[in-house]
Amino acid sequence: MLSLLTAVLFYFGWSSTDAETRALGLRDTVLRLSTIDYLLRSVDALFLPAWLVAAAALAGTGLHHWVKQSPGRAETVTRVFRHAWLPPLALLALLPGYPAAFELIVPLAMILGFLLTTYSRTLPGPGTLPTDRRRALRLWGLTVLISVLLLFWATSAYAGIVGRSRAAEAARTVNTAFPAVVVFSEKDLLIRGNGTCYNRITDKDSAYGFRYAGLRLFHVSGDRVFLVGSDWTPGSGTLWVIEKDDTTRVEFSNALGRPRPQEC
Repeated sequence: MLSLLTAVLFYFGWSSTDAETRALGLRDTVLRLSTIDYLLRSVDALFLPAWLVAAAALAGTGLHHWVKQSPGRAETVTRVFRHAWLPPLALLALLPGYPAAFELIVPLAMILGFLLTTYSRTLPGPGTLPTDRRRALRLWGLTVLISVLLLFWATSAYAGIVGRSRAAEAARTVNTAFPAVVVFSEKDLLIRGNGTCYNRITDKDSAYGFRYAGLRLFHVSGDRVFLVGSDWTPGSGTLWVIEKDDTTRVEFSNALGRPRPQEC
């Protein structure tokens, strides 16, 4: 169970990051994220699904308790839910025409439909035989396998929604929510445009010859700092990658929530 949870977390982290970077005109391989990075990026977005799964489990437990209180209820459940897998197939037919609306609903509905169908067809009765129990175990095993596969589909769909939402938020708030950065360098790094500015340092005692401002911190990976300009947009912006070494100095300024000082 722990291995399955870890696999889902990693897959969600990778899939949401891939959707986010694609929406920003990049690829996740550029950022050189580690396995831990992918796992951490999945945690915050999975709080809501985790609560929903817990609520569904409680609802299922309550349904089973309610059914077991009366034999007549078991017959009703069997009659109502034995074909619960059919409605999701109708939604599946709508998916090609409306992918944005049904990409997450379809796999979740299919999981619910298969679980309800299997539950209704394997309700134990007073005269349940061992052969019936073995048949129920085989049916539940197949249902769990199908549900796990559908879970990865649902995870991918939800990750895409989360990733694209993160990309839209980043594009909208790059100038206000990203830390400001100033870079000093011995040589000209040719950082131009997207709201950036640069000037030569004429002080003879300075170890650096150029200063670059109007930059925003996009990502940090080891000694690599990923920067964008304050006017950066996914469609027309540039992502600069600075290798931190003795020839460069990177200064970060966190003025979030306050007016930024004049940078250029």
